[in-house]
Amino acid sequence: MKTILVITLTLAFLVVLPAKSFADATKEEWYGNWSMNHDGFAGTLTISDTKADCGGPLWCDMAVSYLDNKNVRHNGRIERIDNNGQHMVFYIDFSGTMQKFDAYIFSWDKGKLAGTTYWGGRTFGFYANKK
Repeated sequence: MKTILVITLTLAFLVVLPAKSFADATKEEWYGNWSMNHDGFAGTLTISDTKADCGGPLWCDMAVSYLDNKNVRHNGRIERIDNNGQHMVFYIDFSGTMQKFDAYIFSWDKGKLAGTTYWGGRTFGFYANKK
């Protein structure tokens, strides 16, 4: 009986709560170190707060970098984050070539993200888990 009550209350909560609140992400949910794999290349993606008082777009005080499996740090830049905070476009500088990444943070589990990246005219997948 207690299990049925818990299930009923949970379902009622989910029906009443707007779906938008689960899909949206804050920029703070992007911050951290992410174990990333982009088409077989493993490394650590770092998204951080620069503490800059930039007064510009949402991402103007955010920084991105990538530490590859050879312990080489690659700087990057964030191009944009969508209005819901769920989609980020960023670039990582791999030896003078800026590689684009389209990342989507998961709606229900903000400790995961996935998306696509582009290299040599081709599209590849990537994923990351927050450490």
